[in-house]
Amino acid sequence: MDAFDVNLPHDIDACHELILELDRERRRQAAVIAQQQETIAQQQETIDRLQSDVDLLKRTLYGRRRERFVDDAQQGLLFDSTIVGADDDSGSGDDEESDDDEPSPERRTSKGRGRRLFPELLPRKTVRHELDEHEVPEELRSDPAARRFFKKTSEQLEFTPASIHVIEHYQEVIVRDEASGETTIVSATKPPQLIDAYAGPGFWAHLTASRFADHLPYYRHEDILARHGCRIGRGTQQRWLFALALAVAPLVELMRRLALQSEVLGCDETPVKMLAGEPPGCTKTYLWSTVGDNAHPYDCFHFTPDRSRDGPDEFLAGFQGYLQSDAYTCYERIAAADDRIVPVGCWAHARRKFEEIHFSAPSVRTHTALGYFQRLYDIEDRARDSSVSQRGALRQRDAKPIVTEFHQWLLEQYERELPKSKWRAAIAYMTNRWQSFTRYLDHGAIPIDNNRTEAALKYAVLGRKAWLFFGNSQGGETAATFFTLTKSCNRHHVDPFAYLRDVYTRLPTTPASDLPSLLPDRWIDEHPQHRLQERADEARQRADRKRARRAQRRAPAATPR
Repeated sequence: MDAFDVNLPHDIDACHELILELDRERRRQAAVIAQQQETIAQQQETIDRLQSDVDLLKRTLYGRRRERFVDDAQQGLLFDSTIVGADDDSGSGDDEESDDDEPSPERRTSKGRGRRLFPELLPRKTVRHELDEHEVPEELRSDPAARRFFKKTSEQLEFTPASIHVIEHYQEVIVRDEASGETTIVSATKPPQLIDAYAGPGFWAHLTASRFADHLPYYRHEDILARHGCRIGRGTQQRWLFALALAVAPLVELMRRLALQSEVLGCDETPVKMLAGEPPGCTKTYLWSTVGDNAHPYDCFHFTPDRSRDGPDEFLAGFQGYLQSDAYTCYERIAAADDRIVPVGCWAHARRKFEEIHFSAPSVRTHTALGYFQRLYDIEDRARDSSVSQRGALRQRDAKPIVTEFHQWLLEQYERELPKSKWRAAIAYMTNRWQSFTRYLDHGAIPIDNNRTEAALKYAVLGRKAWLFFGNSQGGETAATFFTLTKSCNRHHVDPFAYLRDVYTRLPTTPASDLPSLLPDRWIDEHPQHRLQERADEARQRADRKRARRAQRRAPAATPR
């Protein structure tokens, strides 16, 4: 009893007052505990977010860049298997077969390749290996029945370094002395050159292809030329390319205008450093890519000193149609200001946000979200070889119900999340722009994503990693000009050197009305020998293997007996 022998009041009112005081203290402590728990929850949310950022940073630096989602066997239970299989796609260009009839995709291996056959177009030199007399047995030397001949036993590739040669131009001149004391002189006309320089079209084409197709910095190309006996300074190379960019500007502007006539235009941008400022430093400039559709197959680039709306307003002037891009506010404002431009969302960008969460903290809901994306991309894969009308019908029949179901699921998930969670941000990225994401369902010509534009932009990113920065804004304009030419060549598997050499040769005498004949897609039809056929075949085979793997995954699993 001593433990409870405290000075407690005996008066009832005083006891009530003590009870109320204790209740107030309890409430105060409960409020403090609740506040501390909220602080702990916020701190834990911050820790999780920072940990997720660290994981993504490590993945960017050291891990794989591929965003493939490999579903497990249990995830098939999340969806209706009849929708996942979707074998009755009469509008598709594929004829899906059962798992028993469809051959498994063959993977390339390093074994069993066999002897390499060299192309017939390569020049050949014959080397004859004759027998020494001491190698011939005595009985064969004097035998008249013994026959001598040479047998082809092998072929061997050899390399002769590229050569630089000088062309000496001589102009025929006729001179006649007149009786009046005057002299008449007539000389042959020299073909016009694109720019005033002591090099020819072949050298300019080599310089351009090395810089903007092979992504060599000027100093490295200077050293390469020096090994061939002729050092051309990097400043001279730069001045020549500046002049060439101005000379080919009419052809490049034609390509850009034609790309703007596309029904669906892809657009994206990437930063590039530029030397500028006092004291000397770097500023951030931008290269933008606009990728035309199949009817206007040109991958065009544009340079701007910043990321403001002024640049896209200028190079998108006159465009009307579907503009597919990421959710950068610049594109959204341009579309909002012009009702002729219809914004289209990129499902790959949206998927990437869920994939990043799945990488950091995989869960049932991340599997579910990525499963929805996978089902939609499977439909696109089945419709890849279909016509525009067939693809549109297939999307309306198979993809639209999945998109509707996905939207409802996203709205339900959104309400359950904390305001600052990455999961809620990923959902809001889509639901806030849901109309732009569903537009591809209404038109078979609209791609499901903007990956083709990102792939075009990565062509320039390869160069940026090699030469690091632009020297000035003129260098940025020059890069945009030549990336337009070389990337469009890359799109059509055209040898950029052969194409540029012909363009540099013919352009001075080509009237404006004949410029379309120099467009890469039309030029290669007239010069099929300069098509990089092995690259085209390799790309097609790679796509076929990928499609075979996807078809095998889509095939319903065999029912165990």
